[in-house]
Amino acid sequence: MTIQQKKRVAVIGAGASGLAAIKECLDERDNIEVVAFEQESFIGGLWRYVEISDENPNPHSSVYKSTIINTSKEIMTFSDFPIPDDWPTYLPNQMVARYFEMYAERFGLKEHIRFQTKVIEIRELKDTGSRWMIRFQKTHTPKLAQEEPAQEEVFDYVMVCTGHHWDPRYPSFPGMDVKNDPEAFTGEQLHSHFYRQADQYRDKIVVVVGFGNSAVDLAVELSMNYSTVYLSSRRPSWVLPRWFMGKPLDHGRTRFSYNIPPRIVQYITTQRLQRILPPVHKNMRPSQKLFEAYPTVNSILPERISTGTIHPMKNIRRLGPGKRVEFEDGSVIENVDSIIYCTGFNVRYPALTPEVLTDGRPGAEERNQAWVWNYMVPPRHPNLAFVGLVQPLGAIMPISEIQSRFLIRILVGKAASLPSAQQMDLEIQETRDRIQRQYYDSPRHTIQVESTPYCDQLAVRIGCYPGWAALVSKYGFWEGTRLWKGSMFGPSTPLQYRLVGPNSSSTALDAVRGHSKPKQD
Repeated sequence: MTIQQKKRVAVIGAGASGLAAIKECLDERDNIEVVAFEQESFIGGLWRYVEISDENPNPHSSVYKSTIINTSKEIMTFSDFPIPDDWPTYLPNQMVARYFEMYAERFGLKEHIRFQTKVIEIRELKDTGSRWMIRFQKTHTPKLAQEEPAQEEVFDYVMVCTGHHWDPRYPSFPGMDVKNDPEAFTGEQLHSHFYRQADQYRDKIVVVVGFGNSAVDLAVELSMNYSTVYLSSRRPSWVLPRWFMGKPLDHGRTRFSYNIPPRIVQYITTQRLQRILPPVHKNMRPSQKLFEAYPTVNSILPERISTGTIHPMKNIRRLGPGKRVEFEDGSVIENVDSIIYCTGFNVRYPALTPEVLTDGRPGAEERNQAWVWNYMVPPRHPNLAFVGLVQPLGAIMPISEIQSRFLIRILVGKAASLPSAQQMDLEIQETRDRIQRQYYDSPRHTIQVESTPYCDQLAVRIGCYPGWAALVSKYGFWEGTRLWKGSMFGPSTPLQYRLVGPNSSSTALDAVRGHSKPKQD
């Protein structure tokens, strides 16, 4: 009898997505040998606060010191390791990083991670059955990274888990180019990726460009530190509070609500919001209806605007000369000290050839368009997958986890195989057409997903969807029906994906029932 050889899987990155991928590989340790590569000396990826210094002028993480996550702990938790019940509803970045440490310790993930190891090339070896060569270097310090000799190893499968919030995307305004334009803006210009805390902007005039979560959070923080803040946006979006009708905002969109026609949900939610939200400043009125653009979550912005500590402005027309900023409505601000661009990030993976992500489609890279099936698999490269390559309406952690569960089950032959490349192409185009119908055309929306429907469709493929029949079959009529009601009409928590199906968990069941949960150390 032939003993089947284990498949070697490379996981690139040890942030939220990488940790989930490692853990799912370990659940199949009889069939998989997993090796993870992490360029930093710690886990946590984007959620680990890193100071900017001469030694590290461009860290991978974009987290600033006061960052607080905008999804509740019940919605962002990993499915088989509930966040401690006595932790706050919305976690500061330090607690998110600590949770990752607890998760890694619980499942023994660190022993499979090669820290301070940067992947510099991922190349397909077609003559070996489409295996992948990983070329990497040790990076004890940034200065040594160029001196260490590169090493190579071959893997059967690669999971790219490095995210897409690390390569700053800048707008284009006249007067930005200090080197080539004598009339350019002479104050400071930086991307929010390089922002860390508000102290250096005290008593200064700052223009914040953008209207996403980072832009609004930074504007609020700066205004509370005695900065004069102008918030400039090209296309304002809806600003929603963290708490809505007595519960966390993300607890309100239930599975049942996705069975109601979207226009009805949109109308009802809009009417409720208009009753509780303060009047909207003329320069903040969104041009799209609710759910037609990625919303911004911040409970404090309206109050700061109403007190005159944040000044909403139109889009910028021109920067300079000197420290002058002119806006599209003709208004001008003089003596601006700093401009902070909160304008998103490029979707880019330097270790891969661009054709892997874009399928060689002209202009796709510039538009942040990824030609990958179900936000995971390039049709022509089925032995490679992206994990966490989404812009979710919800938390990234449960998405990355269920993506990893799905991919690993296919890899070890416990689920149906992937569609053909031609079928993947058709489904990618259908997804792209749907996104364009729902959202306005923007690089921000090219990888947009709604967390619960997306996770549910993968859960159906895995066999862990918390449907009534499956719950009743496992727990009996009364208990199964009670659990089904909670999953259908209550918050859609990741724990529900461990109630039935492969690798179901009694820990998740206890947490769903509201019984024992891990306690804070």
